[in-house]
Amino acid sequence: MKSIETQGKTVDQAIELGLYKLGVTRDQVKISILEQAGLFNKARVKLTLDEASETETSLSSFIEELISKMNLVLDVTVEEQEEQFVVDITGEDAALLIGKRGECLDAFQFLVNSIYNKGKKHEEYKKIIIDSNNYKSKREDTLKILAERMAAKAVRENHDVRLEPMTANERRIIHSALTNNPKVETESKGNEPNRYVVVKLVNKNKKQDNNENRAHND
Repeated sequence: MKSIETQGKTVDQAIELGLYKLGVTRDQVKISILEQAGLFNKARVKLTLDEASETETSLSSFIEELISKMNLVLDVTVEEQEEQFVVDITGEDAALLIGKRGECLDAFQFLVNSIYNKGKKHEEYKKIIIDSNNYKSKREDTLKILAERMAAKAVRENHDVRLEPMTANERRIIHSALTNNPKVETESKGNEPNRYVVVKLVNKNKKQDNNENRAHND
């Protein structure tokens, strides 16, 4: 575990200096007072990152370095969960990081996962989920609404409805949103980067088989 010793005119001053150097908050460290301030000496403390905070700090520093190389001004917050890291990136350049339809954000997430987990054993690998200004959850809600609207249109007009080209993740959201709709089925068609989803009326007897095959068809 990473530790650091700092000095200050008071214990609090020494602690604040240590927190600043580590780039963490008080709840992320164990604080040991090594020496109280006296007439001829300064206060001395030791700050030790707990294991979770150490990995969070390591990942945060890595992402901040990548962002700096991209010449973007953004703030990074990392939360380590049991099976993954959840990263929230905010700031004045968030729109540039997100890109059109979230394509830049998806690419950045892929890059971070590839580099950070490179060479790690299977049991050491942890997926990194990156969002910016809550974009992904907002986009998911929008896509679910769109899926239901297009399904209703297909039924109402009795013909297939073709959606605009989407990323693989967005297509999966459309497929998932309509999986339990008994009146329609979905299918991905076309080639990347112009692959799209078609919503069409379904033969009820084939609905289950189509749902099982869809994951392989995306």
